Amino acid sequence: MDKAELRKAVIARRDALDLDVRAAKSAVICARLVELLDHLGTAAPHTVAVYAAMGSEVDPAAFAAAAAKHGWRVAYPCMFSATDAAACGQRMCMRAVAADDASAAPFIAHPTRAFAATDIDSGRFPIVPAEALNMIIVPLVAFDRAGARLGYGGGCYDRYLPMLSSACQIIGIAFDEQRVGHVPTDAHDLPLPHIISA
Repeated sequence: MDKAELRKAVIARRDALDLDVRAAKSAVICARLVELLDHLGTAAPHTVAVYAAMGSEVDPAAFAAAAAKHGWRVAYPCMFSATDAAACGQRMCMRAVAADDASAAPFIAHPTRAFAATDIDSGRFPIVPAEALNMIIVPLVAFDRAGARLGYGGGCYDRYLPMLSSACQIIGIAFDEQRVGHVPTDAHDLPLPHIISA
């Protein structure tokens, strides 16, 4: 099965999960992520990048709220316009969002829309340098036992993850139903060191 066929099959399987089951599994995954925060503590300022769930994805919102309560800065992906992407060589950046300001962040409300730098108030939603992240929560479509990740086909995370500090914890989150026997990979596909599923 090629990537496109596998992506379609696993998204259909994920979509078929009952809403209550998805919510319960998301809560379990968020609780496990909060345990990681507790181990890291709050002695130093920390920054975690999460994502705004789309469709039937695992919803990390409860974890984002807990991270903010722990005193962590929380950042979300913001897609670059074609012009800005060409200028910086990346398709997305991470922008910090205060816990009480999430509803005003257009890139949270529209995670797949591309924004020009001038469209976003960088004073209110500053870009967080990739090397400043202590933890990043990565969405995925499918994964296998080796940590191979199948994304949505845009390559955004494949380009972004190599820019992170070696100390940054990279954690994929998914439902158990998204596990497959083997994810086909290309040279640019990076396996995830940690995947939490439920």
